[in-house]
Amino acid sequence: MDRPLSILHVLWKGDIGGAERAVYMLIREQLHDPMLKPAILFAQSGGLYQESIQQIGCQVITLDIPRAYAIENLPKIVAAMKPFDIHHFHIAEPVLKLASLACVGVTRIYTHRGGLMDYPFKKRVRYRLVGILLRHFFHGFSGNTAHGACCGAKLYRRPPESFQVTYNGFDPDLLMPTRTPEEVRLDIGLEATQYVIGTTANLKPWKRIERLLEAVHALANPRLKLLIVGDGIDRPRLEAITQQFDIQSQVIFVGKQPCVADYLQVMDAFCLPSMGLESFGNAAVEAMAMQLPTIVFSDGGGLVEHIQPDQTGFMVNNQLELNSLINRLMENPELGRQIGIKARSVVLEKYAPSRSAAAYKELYQTAIAKRSERKWRN
Repeated sequence: MDRPLSILHVLWKGDIGGAERAVYMLIREQLHDPMLKPAILFAQSGGLYQESIQQIGCQVITLDIPRAYAIENLPKIVAAMKPFDIHHFHIAEPVLKLASLACVGVTRIYTHRGGLMDYPFKKRVRYRLVGILLRHFFHGFSGNTAHGACCGAKLYRRPPESFQVTYNGFDPDLLMPTRTPEEVRLDIGLEATQYVIGTTANLKPWKRIERLLEAVHALANPRLKLLIVGDGIDRPRLEAITQQFDIQSQVIFVGKQPCVADYLQVMDAFCLPSMGLESFGNAAVEAMAMQLPTIVFSDGGGLVEHIQPDQTGFMVNNQLELNSLINRLMENPELGRQIGIKARSVVLEKYAPSRSAAAYKELYQTAIAKRSERKWRN
C-alpha cells in the first residue's frame, strides 16, 4: 500500500476510564507514524478523552446514538465507518460490529479489556452474538494483559493462541500534578505526619474497596488515613460502611478528579483490591509510576502481571495479610520508598507507548495478510 493505513478506533464514549485512556495513548503514538492515519468513532459524544483526542489533532467522529435505538441508526454508522481500512474495536458492542460488516474490504481488530463473571441473561446473549461476529468476520485479536487475552478467548470461544497480548502504553508525563502536595493536603484536611493509604477507581462492587475500609477499622491507628479518588455506583455502600465502622475521620472521599496525580502525590502507599474482573488496572500502573508501593490481591486478574512480589510491589492473599502489610509499611517507610523506586523503573520500560503501538502495528499487518489469504481461498 502506497498510502498510510487509515485506522478507525471504536469506543462508545470518551468518559474517564481505563479503556479510554489506553486508546488515547495509542492514538497519540500512532499519530507520529507516517504509515498510519488514526481516527476515532464515539457512538455518543462528550467526555474528557474525546476532548483530549481532539486536542492532539486526531479526527473524531461522534454519532450521538442512543443505545436503545442503535439498530435503527445502522445506515448512519455504516456511512461513518466506510472510508477506513481498519476497524479497531475496543468495546463489545454488537450493533457497531454489524455496521462494520457492511463495509467492504475492511480489516477488523478486536481488543478485549475485561475479565470474566457470571453475566445476567441479556449480557450472555449479547456476548454470544459478539462471539459469532468475531469468529466469522474478524481478523485480529488482542488482550491488554495475558489475563485479558485468556478471558476474551473463553468468553468468545476463540482459540487462546489467536489472542495477542498487548499491554497498554503509559506516558509518565501525563501524571504531572497541577497543584503542590501542600495545597492538596490543605484542601482535603491532611497533615504531613499522617500515613495515607490510597486508591483510585471507578467505584464498583468488584473493585472491593471495602477491604481498605476494613483494614483502617482493624488497625485502629489514628495516624492512618484512607484517600479514595473516584466515583461510581458503589460509593453509597462504601460511605455506609465507613459510618458503620465509625471511621469517618480517617476516610476521605474526593470523587472523580481530572488530575489523579494531584492526589497520588500525597499518598504513602496505594492499593487496588479488585478481583479477577480487572483486566489491566491503569490505576495501579499510574501509582507505580509515581513511585508508590502498590498492593494488589493474588486473585486480582491482570493486576498481578504488573507486580514482582516484594520487588516492585506487593501481593496479598486475604484481608489479614493486607492489614499486616499496611501496618508494616507504616512502621518501615523506607521499605515502601525502595519498592516504589524499582516499580517506576520497571513501569517506564514495560509499558512504553512505543512498544504498545509497535505491537498493534504488527497485529494490523498480520490481520491484513490473514484477510487477504481468506479472500483468496474463497
